[in-house]
Amino acid sequence: DFGLARLLPDDHSHLSTRFAGTLGYTAPEYAIHGQLSEKVDTYSFGIVILEIISGRKINDTRVEAETQYLLESAWKLYENENVIKLVDGSLDHEEYMPEEVKRIIEIALLCTQSVVASRPTMSEVVVLLLSRNSPEIMPTRPTFIDSISRVRGETSTSSSSSASKATVSISHLSAR
Repeated sequence: DFGLARLLPDDHSHLSTRFAGTLGYTAPEYAIHGQLSEKVDTYSFGIVILEIISGRKINDTRVEAETQYLLESAWKLYENENVIKLVDGSLDHEEYMPEEVKRIIEIALLCTQSVVASRPTMSEVVVLLLSRNSPEIMPTRPTFIDSISRVRGETSTSSSSSASKATVSISHLSAR
């Protein structure tokens, strides 16, 4: 799902297109409205970081219903200031620094912000990862799209209101 931003022409800030990607890894503005921006890859990166830290897939039906969707589970732990419980239980507690892991989870949650303008660019993510300080901006509740396509949370795509006019066209081609 990475590289979707390459489909965006240089002279556009966003583009409306039909959906192509894996639900759960794609940014809500793209999955819901078909709006492609340079920050769709940032969203996917945030999800992958959460998967790496937790050792879980984005949608895991093998766990209890309230924790099946990784992003929602991570957000609940963040709200309860218990985000360290997201870390894969098979990891040795002596092998990582809890404060460093918490900082990286906060960065991942920043990457998954619902409002595109609130999401960092990938170059800003690199700076945040190289920094030893916690991000100055606190994440806000992301949009949750679960495995049965229920959408919960903020679905706005920018700080101003705008409606997508994304359409789908189906072409039938025949050989000569």
